[in-house]
Amino acid sequence: QSLTTSGSEDLALSDLPTLGEYSPEGISTVEGAGQATPATQTAFPVHLSISSVGIDLPVQNPKTTDVDALDALLQKGPARYSASAKLGENGNVVIFAHSSHLPIVHNKMFQAFNNVPEARAGDTVAIEGSDGKEYIYSVDSVVKADTQSGTTIPLVADGKKLTLVTCDTLTGKSARYILTASF
Repeated sequence: QSLTTSGSEDLALSDLPTLGEYSPEGISTVEGAGQATPATQTAFPVHLSISSVGIDLPVQNPKTTDVDALDALLQKGPARYSASAKLGENGNVVIFAHSSHLPIVHNKMFQAFNNVPEARAGDTVAIEGSDGKEYIYSVDSVVKADTQSGTTIPLVADGKKLTLVTCDTLTGKSARYILTASF
């Protein structure tokens, strides 16, 4: 899956909240499990796991695309971009979360996607849907981009795609890591 720099059905990196540098109070995660079954209907993602890099987190499904509202929600963990696809349908499911490499972070959700850059092509991403099914994706790539470069994430896709987005707090507020995966 390639990242583009224009298009009316794309999500600009600059339209997502700032994904780093915060230090609110800690919030615990929720455990989840699903059963591997073929996808035949649509569902909201409720839990995301990438065992190869130690990510195991709940996923929120807000109805808003307001940046300030999304920024507040990220204190509770990863969120699906509401204009993106749902599990089981053609299109791109976009989930974003914070990363922070600060030595002390009281809210661990600000480190939710710290390990996304460590994922490699072929790694498995398992997502539990609101329908109780498990949707399995294979990582295609992890790339670094900048919110000021005009990079966008396609919301429309041939087939079932997944994109995870987080920040790279080590190189600046506008730097992002983008993981793409295929169903």
